[in-house]
Amino acid sequence: MQSVLFVITALVIQRIQGFGTGAPASKCGDMFPSHSQIQPENSLPPYTLTASSYTYKQGDTITITLVSPTRASFAGYIIGAKDPATLNNNIGRFTNSATGKILPCGSSGAGAVTHQSSQSEYRLEFQWQPTADTTGNVVFMATVVESYTTFWMNIVTSVIYPEVQTTQAFVLQTTQKPETTTQPVTESIQITTTTTSTTTIKPTTKASILPGDTSSLKSDSECGATKGCFIDCTGNSCNYIVTWRDNGDAVDFELSTKLQDTNNKWIAIAFSSDLKMGADEVVACLNVGGSTDVQRSYNDGKNNKQVTNPSAGLSNTVVTVQDGMFKCSFRKNKRLSRRKRQTTNSLFVDLDSDYNLMFGTGPAYPGNRIGMHSINPVVTPGKVDFQSFSVIGDTAKYPLVKIHACLMIISWIFCTGVAIIAARYYKPVWSKSSLFNQKIWFQIHRTLMVTAMALTIVAFIIIFVEVGGYSQVSASPGKEYLPSHPVLGIIVTILCVLNPIMSFFRPGPNDKTRPIFNWAHWGVGMLAQILAIITIIFGVELQKSTAPKYTVWVVVGFVIYYVIMEITQKVVDKLAESKTGEGEIDTVEMKQNGSQNGSFNQPPAYSEDNKNKKDTLLKKSLLALHGICTLAFTFTLLLLVTIY
Repeated sequence: MQSVLFVITALVIQRIQGFGTGAPASKCGDMFPSHSQIQPENSLPPYTLTASSYTYKQGDTITITLVSPTRASFAGYIIGAKDPATLNNNIGRFTNSATGKILPCGSSGAGAVTHQSSQSEYRLEFQWQPTADTTGNVVFMATVVESYTTFWMNIVTSVIYPEVQTTQAFVLQTTQKPETTTQPVTESIQITTTTTSTTTIKPTTKASILPGDTSSLKSDSECGATKGCFIDCTGNSCNYIVTWRDNGDAVDFELSTKLQDTNNKWIAIAFSSDLKMGADEVVACLNVGGSTDVQRSYNDGKNNKQVTNPSAGLSNTVVTVQDGMFKCSFRKNKRLSRRKRQTTNSLFVDLDSDYNLMFGTGPAYPGNRIGMHSINPVVTPGKVDFQSFSVIGDTAKYPLVKIHACLMIISWIFCTGVAIIAARYYKPVWSKSSLFNQKIWFQIHRTLMVTAMALTIVAFIIIFVEVGGYSQVSASPGKEYLPSHPVLGIIVTILCVLNPIMSFFRPGPNDKTRPIFNWAHWGVGMLAQILAIITIIFGVELQKSTAPKYTVWVVVGFVIYYVIMEITQKVVDKLAESKTGEGEIDTVEMKQNGSQNGSFNQPPAYSEDNKNKKDTLLKKSLLALHGICTLAFTFTLLLLVTIY
């Protein structure tokens, strides 16, 4: 029995040590964790690996970033610099290992990095340099461990190119006979270089496709005449073009877009019965390390899944990658034959019917796996007739998203913008007047804050209905902060509901804990307002808001205006204090006990009788001006959110 316990203990210790101190140098090649017989996850990894440059030369230092856009933590990793042609040899050397350690891999003896403790991380940066024998393309590859039984492999960066290489263009064409033939399907790949020679070779899995400077994607003159088109063009310059042309029993599609980096990327269209992902057939064009493919898949909810026969119903596939342009064309059968239907257990839409057309792009991984798009796909506002030559230059709008945005803007720009100013600076004003047996400032504050809370709750429910529960937001390049929008929104809603609940437990006017309540009430309210403004700024940058890019500057303009108004109110109060001999107006209630009617214990020198009438008129005028300005900002934001 003791020997059994000893063996078990030894195995446990070995597991802990193997996991906690990092991968051994023997794993630099296959990068496969020795976690018993546990296999890697097949789902999309919640982590990304990026490089700070697409090119290198001797002496350069490239920063490699391993990060989770959703802040999912990882406890282990191994990252190596590889030759993309073999994915075996480690090249170059790491000069910085962040919190981990450098492994003695490759000719430099520093060709990989790994963790050296089981401390959870969600973002790490490493530095890598080419060595004298580093002359070809480089790709960085990672295996990331979430827990002992959960890990992902083959997380890769885009290919990094030596600056001495010249740009070439390659066109890879796969020609398949129609699926109705009974003969074996044949394929050929035709590679055309910048020279005049053309060579036909057998199918291959690798090719060098080098990006050049991104030029303009020109509009298609056949749109509306011989083709139907879904476009985003300004003049003769376009961001993307999707075209279709009916061809009897099939439809010919062409996809074109310009990308900063075309390696390890996909572009795709999806056929949807609505404006959302889910139960959609997808046709994707992939370029993974120079190997291209066109394949079918389908969206199951928000996850993309591969099909048994990804080429079924597709023919005449052509993928072209040149000078930052990613173009793809293919012929898709309108329906599958009975034989194909029996061997394909996935969705296949009937192109004689109409569907919303989606277009998107994102990262592609080894094994022709489609990664999650970095920004939401664009969707046609209505269903497309693929037998028509219609030109669609608009994208889908999301009414519930816009209602959510409008309600939040009204709540946190107008309602709280006026309510907080009224509570902070207008307690001494209208000191002998009341409205429905309450102080006027208190009625203004309470009415607007209750309205803000009600609208916030409604907006919260609406967006949950729209996205079908909690939904993570994808991080756009350069906007890694956007995934925090739903989290901040939940926090703001909780704080918004918490503050009125706190008011039910407000101590009496003479209770010694009343100042504590005052500060707590103020603190929760201020935190909610600040976070709400930040959340709105993030929200108008989300793709589904469809608001113009400058909308965020309108929100920033409101923040600047609000700060100026706060300073103005403070200066006016200071001037009033100097004339009346009163203590600081806006902090009296914070430090003293108050009444249950929204008033506070005023110093004897302060009243409507001895207060300068001009000061009172000035204060009331400022509040009116503030209401008008806040309403103007609110109305402007509502217009930008609704009409675009």
